[in-house]
Amino acid sequence: MKNKRIRGLFLGMMLLGLAIRVSAQTDTVKLGQPVSKYLKQSIVPVSLIGAGMFMKLHNTPLNDLSVKNSVTTNYPGFHTSVDDYLRFASIPFLYGLDWVGVEAKTDVKNRTAILFKAEVIMFITTTLMKNTTHVIRPDGDGDKSFPSGHTAQAFLGAVMIQREYGHKSIWYPIGAYTVATSVGVLRVMNNRHYTSDVLVGAGIGMLSAHIAYWTHRYKWNKKVVVMPMYSNRAAGIYFSMAF
Repeated sequence: MKNKRIRGLFLGMMLLGLAIRVSAQTDTVKLGQPVSKYLKQSIVPVSLIGAGMFMKLHNTPLNDLSVKNSVTTNYPGFHTSVDDYLRFASIPFLYGLDWVGVEAKTDVKNRTAILFKAEVIMFITTTLMKNTTHVIRPDGDGDKSFPSGHTAQAFLGAVMIQREYGHKSIWYPIGAYTVATSVGVLRVMNNRHYTSDVLVGAGIGMLSAHIAYWTHRYKWNKKVVVMPMYSNRAAGIYFSMAF
């Protein structure tokens, strides 16, 4: 039953991706941008999702259980909570680099709108899949293993760093993707997710960010204020938008 649900979701995601690409092509004709741009940006996330789905549905040599057994054998009792924080690591840099003189491609208003849209797409997609598939976590704690929301969040942020600051230096996206990958690895090592959960989560996060950029119209004229804050020994980001 679960495999049928996963196959159904996979088919739905493929159809959604096709619809998005068709929509992107329509916009391309209007904007005069090459269609290949959208297809190129889809390759990696779609490949990750496809690989994760294949691993989940088929008994491959490098399958979920073999990786899980290898991790528990070589790293027994491993646990860290650093991945709970690393998943958001790209967000402060998404705004903070501006403050140190590294100019992003998109102004802060539209960047915030894109981030919000990407987060909504990612959250709805991962939540729907978790509540539909009910895959038991490797450690047995709950049935919301598939896909990995932590990894989706990390790769969403990495894509935004790449798109906003990649033109300044290749090291910005390299750093962001390195951190995002470490989040996925730690989710597996913490026995909270299978490898397929992480692969699909990474693809969803990347695709969510790309979709947010593809569909954004850069018509935000509202006053947006984003700044760091520190209160009660907790760091965070202050966000304000005037309507």
